[in-house]
Amino acid sequence: MKKTLLKTCTLIFVALMLCLALTACGGSSETAADDNGEKVLIIGSGQSAGTMDPVEAYDGWYSIRYGIGQTLTKMNDDMSISGWLVEDDFSANEDNTVWTFTIKDGITFSNGTELTAELAKASLENVYENGERGPEYFTPASIEADGQTLTITLDEAEPILPNKLADPLYTIIDTTADNSNIAETGPIGTGPFVMESFDTATKECVVVKNENYWGGDVALDKIDFIFTEDQSTITMALQSGEFDAVYNISMTDIGSFENDDNYNIVSNPSGRTTIGFMNFNGLLGDKVLREAILRNINKEEYCKSLLNDQYIPGITLLTSAADYGYNELKDPNAFDSESAAKILDDAGYKDTDGDGFRESPDGEKIDLRFVYYTGRPEQQIVVEATQTDMEEIGIKVTPEVHDTQTVMDMQQSGDYDLLCMSINMMNCGDPENQINTYFCEGGSYNATGYDSAEFNDLMKKVHVTADPDERKDLVKQAEQILLDDAVAIYFCYPIMNFVTKSNVENVYSTPADFYWVDENTDIK
Repeated sequence: MKKTLLKTCTLIFVALMLCLALTACGGSSETAADDNGEKVLIIGSGQSAGTMDPVEAYDGWYSIRYGIGQTLTKMNDDMSISGWLVEDDFSANEDNTVWTFTIKDGITFSNGTELTAELAKASLENVYENGERGPEYFTPASIEADGQTLTITLDEAEPILPNKLADPLYTIIDTTADNSNIAETGPIGTGPFVMESFDTATKECVVVKNENYWGGDVALDKIDFIFTEDQSTITMALQSGEFDAVYNISMTDIGSFENDDNYNIVSNPSGRTTIGFMNFNGLLGDKVLREAILRNINKEEYCKSLLNDQYIPGITLLTSAADYGYNELKDPNAFDSESAAKILDDAGYKDTDGDGFRESPDGEKIDLRFVYYTGRPEQQIVVEATQTDMEEIGIKVTPEVHDTQTVMDMQQSGDYDLLCMSINMMNCGDPENQINTYFCEGGSYNATGYDSAEFNDLMKKVHVTADPDERKDLVKQAEQILLDDAVAIYFCYPIMNFVTKSNVENVYSTPADFYWVDENTDIK
């Protein structure tokens, strides 16, 4: 009773503090214009940047989401790739080792500097000089600029280089500007908005109209992106009128906005997979234990009863929204509660001290730390459901909640037994980069200890294969190895959403998940 009262009081306090913050920044039910007559949009989200430097970790996503930056190429809703800052006529030589792009004429950075191939070259080189993740995508042998022509030469084939350049890591910024404090002041980009402020403590980011925007008139004067990981607070703020739009309303709350003319819901299947990573460096190094966990998770029931059919049950690493084997591959550890208990019994996992939980065959107590964050609404639900279901077979699981950035840091360091993360595996319209990052040897976020020579070799073949059908076949083979090796839990695939007031136009929910606003975003 005391815990329930404490939780309720905490939520009320959080909500009050958010309302005070919103009032201070001009938020109210009449948010179409502030006291200066400017058009101001307020967007709430459980997602935030750790820094505004695009080359740090995955923080480039926010430069794109907030309309500050753009990339040379762009992922379309059908997961194809087209030019954004470059023309659509990009091309490669026969062996895909030399790619040529043409920078569009008339593009300027927000400071008025004209974008040339030379400045695009400098921005790409900055990814490798000051970031860490570039080599997981590609390593250029050289980048050359001649007028508006940009040529990237590679030592090995890069058949999907245009896809990789659509990743926000490759946001084009003006490197001739003062970037000494870019983490807090943000980059000078080519997007329709310019960063006015970023609070490193609250993660609130305010952007204003780019008066030098090359793409035409920008409808809004300002957008205020407000961060809170508490899903109830986000929902209440939209219902009270404090927010004009909210990214990824919880599946338990989305029904409140359906069939209500005061709101619009923009939703789509995504490239995301909600994954439970299993750390091989501890007790989960035993495949039997991993298999038992997988066999006692009823994903279909989770999605139907707990997630209100707003998620699709997971089978494979890659989403059912993409053609990568969801209905073809065999899951050797599909839900089978009886076999889960049996394989544990057979392997010598027994409750020797009578506390209701098994010990390992050598007598070690099992208490698996399951790390998650609340910025994605499904995570607490699936983690707690897993805890309950594991208890049925005598495996103790202890949930451990942190903020998003802390969980990302823990994933990179391996400080967990189980860790829940929602990852857009198709963020470039192709899964190669993300698979390398999270599952291949040397991947910057692969701290699980998983290292399969067969799997790594398949992904090396994917890297140099140009034919789309051959690439898919190789990826499917790699996915099957992950299934056979019981590497991770694929809980579900989210249906992403933006819920907005009915007078808000052109706030986007897309498979790429990093295009939120543009020059046409408006509030009437």
